[in-house]
Amino acid sequence: MRPSFRTASTLVVCTAALAATPASAAPASAGSGPPEVQVHYSDAYDTLLPDPADPTGSFCDGLTNVPLHVEIEGYFSIKNHGPNAPAPYFADRFRSTLVYTNPQSQLTYTVVRVRQSKDLRIVDNGDGTLTLTGLNSGSLFAYGPDGDLLGRQNGLTRETFLVDTLGTPDPNDDVLTPLGDPFTAGLTTTTDFCNDFLSATSG
Repeated sequence: MRPSFRTASTLVVCTAALAATPASAAPASAGSGPPEVQVHYSDAYDTLLPDPADPTGSFCDGLTNVPLHVEIEGYFSIKNHGPNAPAPYFADRFRSTLVYTNPQSQLTYTVVRVRQSKDLRIVDNGDGTLTLTGLNSGSLFAYGPDGDLLGRQNGLTRETFLVDTLGTPDPNDDVLTPLGDPFTAGLTTTTDFCNDFLSATSG
């Protein structure tokens, strides 16, 4: 399976997109792998933290039945970079909003994430393997009950992997081996999530 910049959610979107064969997908030639795909997706749901089905679960400082509202919207694509490209390039861009409510005070703590994950470069090594370099970049913003910005994170990670395709065009069965240490850079003004959540919502 592809690494972090081809996340589980990305692969779910990919699988669904390929199964549906959307009108935005261009036809693929035999043996060329997944067709080009461009998919806009969105979702919204409510849940409780920790999972009510887990009697041993707990949230920050032992809280239970913490309401969480989630909204996510994104754009996923698979694109071919010309006839000589050894494999299609994946990209996933999304924005998510997570609203946590302290059940004791009914005050909220909101986390907004904006993220992009994409393949930067794919090289055919000529021996049945590929060298794949991917990028994760994004920002996180934390807001208190009154909408005031409490903290933020900005950063990026660039990673390189040796990819064994197992002789198939399906990216889901790829075996990856990290090459070297990932490059990371960024700025963080948030601290520990639970400390921030409790400080903002204790009332």
